[in-house]
This record gives sequence, C-alpha cells and structure tokens, in this order.
Amino acid sequence: MATKRSNGEGTLYFNEKRQRWEAQSSYKDEYGKSKRKLFVGQSQKEVNKKRQDWQKEVDNGLLPSSAKTLLETWINRWLQDFVKPSVKTKTYEKYNSSMKYVLFKFSKTPISKITTTEMQKFFNELLVKGGQEGTGVASSTVRSTRRNLISCFDKALVIGIVTKNVIRLTTPSRLIKEEIHPLSEQQISILLTIAKEGEYIYLDKKQHQKPSIDNQYLQKLAYTSIMMTLNTGMRRGEVFGLKWSDIDLENNVIHVQRSLSSTATQGLILEEPKTKGSRRRIPINAKTTKVLATYRDEQKQFAGLLGDVFQNTEDLVFCNSFGQPMSPSNFSRRFYKKITRKAGIDDSFTFHDLRHTHATLLIQQGVHIKVISERLGHSSINITLETYSHIMPSMQETAIQTLDNLSMY
Repeated sequence: MATKRSNGEGTLYFNEKRQRWEAQSSYKDEYGKSKRKLFVGQSQKEVNKKRQDWQKEVDNGLLPSSAKTLLETWINRWLQDFVKPSVKTKTYEKYNSSMKYVLFKFSKTPISKITTTEMQKFFNELLVKGGQEGTGVASSTVRSTRRNLISCFDKALVIGIVTKNVIRLTTPSRLIKEEIHPLSEQQISILLTIAKEGEYIYLDKKQHQKPSIDNQYLQKLAYTSIMMTLNTGMRRGEVFGLKWSDIDLENNVIHVQRSLSSTATQGLILEEPKTKGSRRRIPINAKTTKVLATYRDEQKQFAGLLGDVFQNTEDLVFCNSFGQPMSPSNFSRRFYKKITRKAGIDDSFTFHDLRHTHATLLIQQGVHIKVISERLGHSSINITLETYSHIMPSMQETAIQTLDNLSMY
C-alpha cells in the first residue's frame, strides 16, 4: 500500500509482487521533460536513505538524470552546443580530434563514474603507448587533451551533470619541447638559390622535361614564399592567406589580416588570425619588397596568358595555377620538400621552421625580444622567451664581449 508523502517527496510503498520496498520521486530532466526516479530496497529505511541522498545531490545542483549520462554523450553535446558555435572551424576540429583518445577508452562509461586516479593513469599511458602505432603521443597532445577535457567537465559542473571536476585534480604531463634547429646563413643561401633555379622540380623524375608555363609560375611562387617567410617569420597559413591588398610595397610593410586553414569539413578556408596579436604590421626590407614586386608582375603575366582559366577572385599573393587558394600540404609535398632535399637539409625541417630561423637570426643579431615577439605575432612576450630560451645562453657571451669593449675602468 502506497504511503502518501508531502509535495516533492513522491510515494513510498511495499511491492507485494517483487517483495521489496519502493519509492518514486518526480523530476524534470535537462530538456524540461517530466520523469520519475525509482528507488528500491529491502526496508523503508534503506529506500528512504537512497531517496534522501539523491535529493541532496539534486538540491546541490546535480541533474537528476546525470547518473545515466555517458561520457560520450556529454562530450559530443559539449562539442556541438558549446565549443562549435564559439570557435573557428579549425579550432573546433582540434578540440574534436583531442577527444578521440578519451572516447576510444571511456565512451560507454557514465560521466559520474570517471575518477581522478583512472584519468591520471590514462594520461600517463597515452604519453607512453598511445596513438595508432602504440609508441605514445606527443606531450603537447596529451596536455591539450587534458586541458580540453577540463573545460568539458567545467561545463558539466556548471550545468549539474557532475558534482566536481575530477580532471582538474590530475597532474599535467611534463612538456617535452623539441629543440629548434634553425638554418645557418650558408644553408639559407643554398636553399634560396635552389628554390630560385627551379631544378628541384625534376627531383626523382627519370628525365628532364621542358618546363611548362604553370610550373614556371609555381617555381617563382615557391621561391618568393620561402624568401618572404625567412624575412618576416610569418606562419604558413598567414603566408598563403596573404592578399595583395595586405602588402604596401611603397612603404615596405605587410599587414597580416587572415590565415588560410585546411579543414576536414570545409576544405580550404580563410579565417581570422590565430590570436589578437597575430593581426599585425610587419616592416620588410627593400630586397623583400623588390622580390614581391617582381613576383606580382610575373603573376599578372601568367594570368594574362591563361585568361579566364586563372580566377584569382580573392586577390591572393600565393595562389595555385588556377588562381585558387594554394593547399599548404600540397605545396609542401610538390615543392618545399623537394627544395629542402636538394639543398641537403634534413627532411624534418618543416615550412614552420623558416619562421624559427627568422626569429633565431634576429636574436643572434641582438634585436630586442619584444620586437621579435611582435613580428612573430605572439600573444605574449613570454611565449617568445619560452620558445627560444635555448638560444639565449649564447647571447651571454655577446654581452660579455660588449662589456669588454666599454671603457668603464
């Protein structure tokens, strides 16, 4: 027989058929739908205790249905409802990618069952034997996964799906940074010579072919983009997102306004710069201005030869032979990697390392770190110092030599 309770407490009764005590309480889920929660036990006291404990959690902000919420369900909802509308497409894809490791192991685990100790063990194992090859993933990737998962649980805490953020209690793995190996001045000279001559295009080919018009254009594009990057320190996406309207050839200035991103869902897209500091003004020397001006004329000539086939509607500085955005990965595969190989530069030297080379040369020449940070578009001078700290010790010797040349005795 059911026992009447006060409002909000539901009902308490003995189920003759199942020979157990039962209680029910009404609640509304996160979507506002009315539902009932069932509690069972062998005595009134046991059932009442379960219901009171549940009600206490609800009163403290926990959603009544949270116990059944799978981690997979919440992560997907968090990504779609809270992350996707607030970030750029490429950033969203990075969030999404970082969660794949978590979902692979914990997708069917209720979010309420996730503990600090098991997540700490997961991060540790991910660092050592994670990834497709089972050889571990980069420390930066593990840290990024942890950081994004903290944000995910923070939102779950606010909404009432969990009572505490167990991820925040884990310890981040030590960040292992690969040492930067910039090019020497001699290597830079060799690299630019090979890029300008264009012979690299026939690397690995059985016979030397007569250069086509589009290959000649793309070789000039390769040389100009590499030369400009070495002289500006721009990011790869910024280089290939550059428009002619961003370059003031009369005043020797480049204005970084956007970046070209390669996305899995939308292909190549032009987006706002990486950070607020990324939108910046970069003064360039007269030689870089001259190379850009020559290349602009060459691009116009090429466009004239192709006519309607060449459709550079975005007015891009570095576009493919049809006038469309240049795929950065395609450029690296078809041109950049062939240039570095022919120059005898290690295959691990990426296009991004041209940026590091620019910064290193400026540091070696004694340029103030704040100026370098502004040219690179770092959001903070601390990022510049942290990235190039291994170069700084050599500057101590320069400081001593400078003091020796001063008459202070």
